[in-house]
Amino acid sequence: MMKEKILTTKERISFTVAAFGRSGIYTIMSMFLLRFYTDAAGIDPIVAGYIILGGRVFDALNDPLMGYIVDHTKSKWGKMRPYLLFSPLPIGIATVLLFFTPSFQSMGAKIAYAAVTYILWGICFTVQDVPFWGLSSVITPLESERTSFISTARLGSTAGGIIPTVLIPLFIADNALGLKKGFFVSAIIFAVLGTVLSSLAFFNTKERVEQTKESLPLKTTVKAVMSNKVLIIVVLSTVLGSTTVMANVSASYVYNYLVEDSGIIPQGILLTAMTVAIGVGMVPAMVLLPFLRKRFSLKAIYIGASVFGVISHLALWFIGYSNIYVLLICFIFMGIPLGIYNVITYALIADSADYARWKSGVHIEGVCFAFQTFLSKVSAGIATFATSVVLKVSNFVQPINDVIQPQSETTKDGLFFMITLLPVIGFALAIIPMIFNDYTGKKKEEVQAELAGKR
Repeated sequence: MMKEKILTTKERISFTVAAFGRSGIYTIMSMFLLRFYTDAAGIDPIVAGYIILGGRVFDALNDPLMGYIVDHTKSKWGKMRPYLLFSPLPIGIATVLLFFTPSFQSMGAKIAYAAVTYILWGICFTVQDVPFWGLSSVITPLESERTSFISTARLGSTAGGIIPTVLIPLFIADNALGLKKGFFVSAIIFAVLGTVLSSLAFFNTKERVEQTKESLPLKTTVKAVMSNKVLIIVVLSTVLGSTTVMANVSASYVYNYLVEDSGIIPQGILLTAMTVAIGVGMVPAMVLLPFLRKRFSLKAIYIGASVFGVISHLALWFIGYSNIYVLLICFIFMGIPLGIYNVITYALIADSADYARWKSGVHIEGVCFAFQTFLSKVSAGIATFATSVVLKVSNFVQPINDVIQPQSETTKDGLFFMITLLPVIGFALAIIPMIFNDYTGKKKEEVQAELAGKR
């Protein structure tokens, strides 16, 4: 008997390329914005941390609202795709404004500009982010296709995230454009690239899961969310595990201030080497997830990845960072659980959408995937704020006139703690809620069969 197949190759490629393009924009924001604020704009680390954390929380609270709007959208293109047509250009413009350094003399004015442009960027990105990943729940009704579809897209997203780590250090180097101009030019490049490529998610895809004919009252939507055990567990696990991504969030500081120039790997490409090392661990994990899924439940894979994350980060803590080769090898192992997390959370969110249809009889795919974007923003915001706190507590010295200053051993110890023990705590905490996930095994098979019968 031939296995059912719905998705086309064109859809898979287009969505993956779109994910590649948007990832460049997201990476320059998530990996470099804090450093732009502290090193280029001259904003105090803790103030910069509050700007990013506050903006992320404000932005994250908009995600469920955007999900509700998406679920109530009815058009000839479906409920997700209309936003994928109109959102790319505003995101590109907001990205350029985010990394522009106005010539304000007042620090208060600089802080206000940073806060306003960051919130603006977040709103624009939310309008695209929620329906973009939510598309995976309506492009095919088959769970097996969803998992492979998301895995491929996350591979494209990971690849797109590596490009900024290659180019930006080259642009912001002292012998190139410098910090201010380098960040601004980088923002223009990735804004244009992201605007063009992300539009493919609209033009070359199709929504196939039938939309709800009637509009759901807000009360019904809230009730469906509150009774969605799967969704609540994913939310708790992700928030508690926010510090698992510290190595990615703080990489720009680690390569500049923690790792000494050994003469083996040029300092200008050290960030790229570190990012690639993490990617070398992430990519096989993302590729193998659909195969692991055939033998293990999502719950078992999630917990197993978390345990591996604890072990790999603890190993680096005991080994130290004096040997650059050993450090990069450790980064490879640290990337494996992040690769699993990078895909499995989307699969669990898709499960929560199925669970809502089964338990409450409602279609709330938009709201469910709004929580995915909500979680990525909140966890990244917490991780970034944790970075700013560590910088402040460990007496980090900001650059003077674009010249990087030497750091004390206290600062270096803080940076090392930030990429080892803090992630250990996050991985350990993430396990606790997932233990109570009973939407697995026979129960999940029965629910999927019942939903297939209704279709």
